[in-house]
Amino acid sequence: MSLLKTASMIIVLTLVGRLLGFFRSIYVNSLYGTDKLTDAFNTAATIPLALFLVIPGAINAVLIPTMRGMLEKEERTGELYHKMLTIVLVVFTLIAVLGILFAEPIAMLLGTKGDTLALTAEMLRWMWPSAIFIGLTGLWSSVSNAHQHFFTPTVSAVANGAVVIVGMYLLVPHYGPVGLAIATTLGYLAAMLPMLVTLKQFDYSHRLAFHWREDRALRDMGERVIPILIGAVVAQATTFLERGFANGLEGGKLSALANANQLVQMPMAIFVGAFTLPLFPLLASFVKRGEMDQMKSTLQKGLAYLLILLLPVSVGFIVYAEPIIRLAFERGAFDERSVMLTAWALPFYGLALYGLAARDLITRAFYALENTRTPVLIGVVGIGVYAVANYLLIPVLDHGGIALGTAISAFSQAILLFILLWRRIGVLVQKSFLLTVLKTLAGCVVMAAVLIGVDPWLSAMPLWLYMLTGIGGAVVVYFAVLTILREPLVSELLQKVLKRRSTPAGGTQ
Repeated sequence: MSLLKTASMIIVLTLVGRLLGFFRSIYVNSLYGTDKLTDAFNTAATIPLALFLVIPGAINAVLIPTMRGMLEKEERTGELYHKMLTIVLVVFTLIAVLGILFAEPIAMLLGTKGDTLALTAEMLRWMWPSAIFIGLTGLWSSVSNAHQHFFTPTVSAVANGAVVIVGMYLLVPHYGPVGLAIATTLGYLAAMLPMLVTLKQFDYSHRLAFHWREDRALRDMGERVIPILIGAVVAQATTFLERGFANGLEGGKLSALANANQLVQMPMAIFVGAFTLPLFPLLASFVKRGEMDQMKSTLQKGLAYLLILLLPVSVGFIVYAEPIIRLAFERGAFDERSVMLTAWALPFYGLALYGLAARDLITRAFYALENTRTPVLIGVVGIGVYAVANYLLIPVLDHGGIALGTAISAFSQAILLFILLWRRIGVLVQKSFLLTVLKTLAGCVVMAAVLIGVDPWLSAMPLWLYMLTGIGGAVVVYFAVLTILREPLVSELLQKVLKRRSTPAGGTQ
């Protein structure tokens, strides 16, 4: 139960953080629309965002096992923390300084050119100090997690989003587009500050220690962090490639891609987090006990649930792309051109949903088997597929080809990982999974047909009511079809919901 509560807390707070990021995008787009200014901001923001996605996870992966081992042996961890604090400050201060000095060449490497180059470089100079804050956030969140404290590190994402929104609102009127960059850096500063209170609760002091060479724990962590960083960098490589490809197109298309991708990340945060987070320790436990049938059964159920939940969302992004964009962003400088550019990318990104989710879940299965090499190698293959797909599709689909390249890359990685895992541990899915696939496809076809059929009658409604009625009706139709087809996982979901509602207050579940 504690695992489920922790997972639920993380999912809720992650969703709040995503919503704050979404509101930030609404504000930026209302000011500048899909313009060269927003392209410059999205390009510059790629650096701190990539660091934020890579660095805390890498530190987490190497520091927590070491610190947990010391805590279980009742050894003091203060000295290790002091050494890690020194390393993080030295390394990331150096990175920030070099980033500021070479901001313009870095902007050029990201594909920026012409009259946006100078603005992108200036924004990068303001954003590079966030590298220090991100490094400290990674260290402090890892220390907190090692002590089995998860709340404050998760709140950091919420603090980040809130401060960025307030900072933009206050700074942009005075500093123009550069105010967006300053607010972004202040957001990363805000992300690390809440954890200072947690560290104080665990009696950690903050001082520097430079005696590294003879520390065996540090040496072991250094050896382990290299493949982890390689894997993390590979995972983020498509983001940098996307910026490079999009910056070669007409101004505003990079921002359109960023807006569409942010909408797609919302269901990813809700559903993928809900399954990959709690399932990973279960998969690892089954592997440790040698219960491989249980492990494969759990993996199949996770893949099936993700299919049932995400495939209709993909259909919704395809059928309702334009009204979704209008409802979310159409205000201020976000004009008709911005709507059309973003609505063109959204369906193609929507196609990637299940591929991304399945890839992440199967990757966790490899991690449970203590195999980190295979996902990295497949990630490299995915980068190659993404690059080739972009070269072939951009001339035909413009920036939509970039989004479709993401879907093709995600599915290619998921399929390759699935095949390799099958070869490693045997048959992964049973006949019941294939039946679930067919029923889900049938439900999506009926749902799409109903949405298209009733659209002429709903289109006269106000946009918000049109979307509410359409989405609500789609959910009812989709699950009604699966119920009629007797999909057991839908029945299982309904039973759990009914059980929760019928459980008296204070009762057990």
